[in-house]
Amino acid sequence: MIRLIPVPDANGVPQLWVNVTHLVSVMPVYRSGATGFVVDAELKIDGLRLHRVWLGEHFDRSSAEDAFRQWLLLLQGAEE
Repeated sequence: MIRLIPVPDANGVPQLWVNVTHLVSVMPVYRSGATGFVVDAELKIDGLRLHRVWLGEHFDRSSAEDAFRQWLLLLQGAEE
């Protein structure tokens, strides 16, 4: 049976639905933005190329890291 989970962006809107058994890895990507730090979540899905989900621009690195942690918790909650 296929079990799909939503992968939301910074606004909570699902960008794609992923079969949880095919999700290989998730990692944050931080870069400089216009007014702070931009964070994306980089997903590796079995059989596909890397996919990035925008998680927003934040005032400082600590806020960007918190945004990624909160997003990861949301993603993990979708797996239950």
